[in-house]
Amino acid sequence: MLLIKLWNYLRGYVIIKITGEYVERLLNQAALKGIYLWDVRRVDDKALIARVSVGDFFSLSRLTRKTRCRIFILRRAGIFFMFYKLRRRKILLAGAVLFVAAIYFLSSFIWSIDVNTQDPELKKAVESDLRQWGLKEGTFKYYLDKKYYLDKILQKHKEIAWGEIRVKGSRLVVELVKKKMPPELEENTPCDIIASKDGIIEEIIPLKGEALVKTGDTVSAGDVLITGRVAIKSDQSQKDQKNQEDQSNVLLVHARGIVKARTWYQKAVRVPLVKEEKVPTGQVKKAYRLQLGKSALKFQWGRIPFALYETETAGETRLLPESLGDIKFSIIIYREIQTKKEFLGVEKAVQEAEKQLLEQLESLPENIKITRKKMDFTLDSDEKNVIGSLTLEVIEDIGKEQKF
Repeated sequence: MLLIKLWNYLRGYVIIKITGEYVERLLNQAALKGIYLWDVRRVDDKALIARVSVGDFFSLSRLTRKTRCRIFILRRAGIFFMFYKLRRRKILLAGAVLFVAAIYFLSSFIWSIDVNTQDPELKKAVESDLRQWGLKEGTFKYYLDKKYYLDKILQKHKEIAWGEIRVKGSRLVVELVKKKMPPELEENTPCDIIASKDGIIEEIIPLKGEALVKTGDTVSAGDVLITGRVAIKSDQSQKDQKNQEDQSNVLLVHARGIVKARTWYQKAVRVPLVKEEKVPTGQVKKAYRLQLGKSALKFQWGRIPFALYETETAGETRLLPESLGDIKFSIIIYREIQTKKEFLGVEKAVQEAEKQLLEQLESLPENIKITRKKMDFTLDSDEKNVIGSLTLEVIEDIGKEQKF
C-alpha cells in the first residue's frame, strides 16, 4: 500500500469530489474496472472525497455518465504537477534542479567522523589512524569499504572488544567498546597470589605475604603461591606449646610479589599442498534494492550470469527523512570470481606454515622471555597438507591476585 501511494505521488494524482444520487454505484463500477481510489471519505449522503491517479481519473470520468454522478477536481498533487506548474519558469526550475543536484552531490561525501568510545586516548588514536589510512573528511561515501577499515582498527587495537562503522547521512560514526578487565583490588584488600597457569617455578620474591612454593616446584593454575594469611605467634604461645594454636593470630594482608615460572605455548597450522585462491575476474552485475521498513523489493534485469560470485551491498541511501518512513535504496553488486589453484609442493608449503606460525607469535604477551623454540613439520595422513607445529618454552610472571 505504501509503495502504491509513493508511486502515485511520483506520477501525480488528484483529489476529487464525487457528487450524485448513486456515488456508491460509481465506486462499485470503479472497483470492477480496476480503478484504484484511496483515502475515500464521505462528506454527506450525496458526496464523497477521494484520491485517484491521473491515469485512472480519465477512466473514472467515463463511468460518471452511466452512474449519473459528477466529478470535481479539488486539488492536484504529486511530483508531476509540481514540475508541470514550473514548466513556464524554466530558470527557477533549473535552479531548483541544480540546487537538488548540488545537495545530493555534497551529501555523497563524508563531512565529519565521530569516534564514540569512553576512552579519550583510544578515540584520539583511532581518529589519527583513520586519517593515515586515507579515511577523512571529503571521502566519497559510496563504495566505502567499512569492513576493511574496521578490520584494520581491530587488528591494531587489541584492547577493543567490539566495533562498528556506519554512515549516517554525511557523517561517519565509529562505535568502539573496550574490553573490560577485572577490577584491580584495592591496596588494603586482603588477597592471595595464585597461579594463572601451569608451570615450574623459576623465581619467587614475596614482597608482602608468605610464599608457599619454592624454586623448582611444579604448580597448577589456581594454586596459591603467596598467601595473604600471615600467622603471628604471641609470646605466650612460645611458653606453652600445647596451646600454640589457641594462642596464634592470623594477619590478613594484601599479598604482593613476583612469581616467574617456566611455561609452554603450542601453536599449529595446516597448509595444503595445492593452494586455492578466489580471484575476481572483473566482471560484475548490478541489481537495485528498495527497502521499505522490513520489506524489500529487488530490481534486477536478467539472471546472474556467473557460476561463482561474491555479493556486496553498496551505496545505501535513505530516500526520505527518518520521520517519514524507513525507505532506503541500495545497490547490490555481484562480482564474478574464479578459483585459482597453485601447486606449492612440500618445500613451499613448509615455508608458508613457518610464516603463519611466526605471525602467531605476535599474539603472545609482550612481557615473556622465550627460552626455547621448536618447530616441526609433517604431512598429514592423506599427504595433502603440511602440518606445522610450534612449541615455545618461556619464562613469564604467572602471579595473579585473588581475593579471599
